[in-house]
Amino acid sequence: MGTEWMIAIIIIGVLCLIALGKSVTRPFRWIGQLALQTVVGAVLLLLCNLVGEMAGFHLPLNPVTALLTGLLRLPGLAALLIIKTFLL
Repeated sequence: MGTEWMIAIIIIGVLCLIALGKSVTRPFRWIGQLALQTVVGAVLLLLCNLVGEMAGFHLPLNPVTALLTGLLRLPGLAALLIIKTFLL
């Protein structure tokens, strides 16, 4: 194989990596955002459980409740409190 072919293959490979890199970073960004929101929701639930401990109230801390609280923030936490209080 000639030197020209090797250079062409390397250039095409680099261009393919650049194209794939831009299309692959978006899903990773979404996954990172969801993970961050889940951590924020877990912190909110922990704070709610610390305050609720004085009143004998507890919300379960699991990935679903943490993600719900993280995505909706205070309205999500209020919804969980209402569901726990009135429906369960």
